[in-house]
Amino acid sequence: RNILLWRRGSAVVTAANLIITRDTRFKLLEGYSLQIKNVRPQDAGDYNCQIGDHDNRDLVHTVEILVPPSVRSNPETGHVTVRKGGTATLECKASGNPVPSISWTRKDSIHGSPHLSEGPTLTLENVNRQDSGTYRCYADNGIREPVFVDMQLIVLCE
Repeated sequence: RNILLWRRGSAVVTAANLIITRDTRFKLLEGYSLQIKNVRPQDAGDYNCQIGDHDNRDLVHTVEILVPPSVRSNPETGHVTVRKGGTATLECKASGNPVPSISWTRKDSIHGSPHLSEGPTLTLENVNRQDSGTYRCYADNGIREPVFVDMQLIVLCE
């Protein structure tokens, strides 16, 4: 009789009807399907289904874990203060799988399109009083809704 093994790397997860791993989230369904409950990002990777006969046939299943985006401002206070004529740099850090795309808008824009730029850093040169306000950093990776964080720019005028 052929024995079915599930392996992840060199670690054996199941052998025949036995669960070898101590991780209780793993379960065998109908004797051959591997189920992982409450998946975590670290569960991503290749899982080998091996049928122990003379051919040693392997079937590789690649598991990718999709993670909704999260975003935070840098500095975490969300406040940036710059002198008039200086350069303001606003930054946000995003995570998720797939890697989120980042875009910036001016929340309190009164003229034209509020969309400003793409990428984790928004740089405004030669700032003046009109540049003071709230800037919003969006992170989107197609998993659930985009998320955002607001940053406040204060321009000091002498």
